[in-house]
Amino acid sequence: MKIIIFVHTCKKYEESRAKIIEDTWGNKPNVVFITDNENSTLKNHLYIGPYKSGPTYHPENVIKMFNLFLNNYSDYDFFMIIDDDSYLYINKLETYLSFFDKNDTYMIGDFLNWAAPSTEHWLTCDYNAWASGGPGLVFTKTCIEKFIYLSKTINIPYYPHDVWLHRLFMLSDKKMKRVDCPGFHQYRSKTLLQKYKKEDNNIVSVHLEHNLDLMYDFHIAWHI
Repeated sequence: MKIIIFVHTCKKYEESRAKIIEDTWGNKPNVVFITDNENSTLKNHLYIGPYKSGPTYHPENVIKMFNLFLNNYSDYDFFMIIDDDSYLYINKLETYLSFFDKNDTYMIGDFLNWAAPSTEHWLTCDYNAWASGGPGLVFTKTCIEKFIYLSKTINIPYYPHDVWLHRLFMLSDKKMKRVDCPGFHQYRSKTLLQKYKKEDNNIVSVHLEHNLDLMYDFHIAWHI
């Protein structure tokens, strides 16, 4: 099972975020930093041009990343996009993904862990909610091809990338298989280290909510 991981960063955060990932969990050949910095000093990076203003991940950047995967990494089984303030246990993710058919149309993320129960429909914890983008989104090749097709045939406003992907899905035939991974966590990163032992598989990826000190806490706690 092979996965390529794109860490979405930018010139503004390369030193304060991306370099920390490079020094911890991201020092792997299959981790590639996507950046708008043509003079980046990150060891393994791809410059994809200036970023458009708007959402943190402009959907046009996501389309660029999808096409990069199809053109340069199509021999990989899975593709992941993840924030530059998240911690990922790659070996745990690889074990989890080994149970999935790489040829099926999967989108895997955190659909349920990030929203508290609410009477407001858009905040309810159900599968009508979108996958939060912080701890990452994983796609199979067929799912990426489906999203590229939808982006060309369905005209919707640009939202943050996770909401944008959700809107495309909701306006499609819904034949993509969206899977909630309980090991992906958008919020409550501070409590996870106290709640779970390092041997547990309850944490696969966690969004650190801009608290980069936690990057080292997770790395040390799981590598002693």
